[in-house]
Amino acid sequence: MKTFLWVLLMIALLALFGPTLVGFIMSLLAVVVVPLFVIALLAGIAFVVGLAIFGSTVLAVAIASAVLVLVGFSLFWPILLIALAVWIFSRNRTQVA
Repeated sequence: MKTFLWVLLMIALLALFGPTLVGFIMSLLAVVVVPLFVIALLAGIAFVVGLAIFGSTVLAVAIASAVLVLVGFSLFWPILLIALAVWIFSRNRTQVA
């Protein structure tokens, strides 16, 4: 019976907030998925250029990794900052005398 009530609650919430929820999901996809695609595209281009210039797979992977780190941090620093704040305030504190 409890599961049935949860299902009814979910159906009622979807009926009330369905269009808003769909819009929120679409905007979330646009905000997260598109930058991830751009980062992957830039890393792929950096890999190909590094391979063409240096002729070494190891250097090409290093260049692509550097692009992933730099572009990833520059795009997602607000999310990383929020995650850091949550981590700092949610960890256990021990008293040291």
